[in-house]
Amino acid sequence: METTSMNTLSFPGMLRQLRKKKDWSQGQLAQKAGIDLQKVSKYERGVSSPPIATLIDIAKALGVSLDYLVTGRNTSAEKMKNAQLIERIEEIEKLPTEYQNTLISVLDSFIKRHKFEELAHS
Repeated sequence: METTSMNTLSFPGMLRQLRKKKDWSQGQLAQKAGIDLQKVSKYERGVSSPPIATLIDIAKALGVSLDYLVTGRNTSAEKMKNAQLIERIEEIEKLPTEYQNTLISVLDSFIKRHKFEELAHS
């Protein structure tokens, strides 16, 4: 397998691994990402590099972050197991800053309460 100096898969290797993990053909990935089959083949062979917009489409099709697709490293969002939380956070990011700050305050209150209850029961 192709690797980088950081002992992680290179982009072509990561792309191939993620596609195979989903048990997709190159054609299936191309269709889901809205790109040509030939481009998927070139990306996996390292013959060509996709533009950022195409990388985003590929990452979305594969259900991974752009960071994970390119570096192979998990971000905080990748480590989250609750898909509903991820979806809500993505929606919250679209809200005005004032609403975001209000929600952060509410969440902080719940977290503090939970920590307090844990301390009280230990």
